[in-house]
Amino acid sequence: MVLLPESFKAFQYQAGIDRICDAYRASADTINKAVSEATLACAQYLKSGADDREYDEDGILIFSTANSLAHAELEAILAVSVVREAFITSAFHYWERSARVWTGLHGFEHKFPALKEGARRLYSVSPQLPNLNRLNNVLKHNSRRVDQTLLKNRPDYFGSPPPRTNGSTLPEVRLRLTHEHVEEAFDIVRASGPTR
Repeated sequence: MVLLPESFKAFQYQAGIDRICDAYRASADTINKAVSEATLACAQYLKSGADDREYDEDGILIFSTANSLAHAELEAILAVSVVREAFITSAFHYWERSARVWTGLHGFEHKFPALKEGARRLYSVSPQLPNLNRLNNVLKHNSRRVDQTLLKNRPDYFGSPPPRTNGSTLPEVRLRLTHEHVEEAFDIVRASGPTR
């Protein structure tokens, strides 16, 4: 078996993360365009002053173009979040699969700390990689609980919803990932393996 030169390993690894990044940017452009179009359609309808609300015999609203357009806008905004989360997870899993190849640590017992240390013996590893791992775990397990270490280390990943109206004064924090967080995830993965 011929061993691959480090330069080829670097090219292969970096090209892989570039492909994920390119796919994200194309997806983000498409989904952001959909959000803009949905927002514009909603705003134009509201500005027009049209009112086509329909009610049933009990006075309950059963149809409204304004509500339908607002719902379409909300769905487009939520889709942006899904795309961001999916690509952060894809980037981290790309690193994880690559690290298993580099280190030969393929066993179930080889969790993130072992992979990170094995990879660190071979290549530089971003100091933000543990936070990316924690973020990936929150996204992967769809946990409603907040990872307190991640919240302490990266409060910029979180935001608070509007205050509750049921008397509670402490709003719960929720993930609020931005485009910049996704780009940063790509940079963390790029810096955590062989470089060109």
